[in-house]
Amino acid sequence: MKTQQPTTAHSLYALYETLPPDVQHAFLEELLQAQAAELKDFAVLPPKHKKVILGVMEGAFAVPSHFDDPLPDAIENGFYS
Repeated sequence: MKTQQPTTAHSLYALYETLPPDVQHAFLEELLQAQAAELKDFAVLPPKHKKVILGVMEGAFAVPSHFDDPLPDAIENGFYS
């Protein structure tokens, strides 16, 4: 029977398990901080918005009176097909 070589990940985990718990915790904290720093480079964060001022567009446009009327059948059927 052929003996399988341990993988690098398995070997690293075996070494990790030999560390004292406080060193394991410190290692994981450092690893998580490094990963978080790398992810920040790729993250798409929403821009910080300024405070919303209600009514700022008042009078800028008018809503047509037929806005709430049913759509023509041809357009409405397009939503269901």
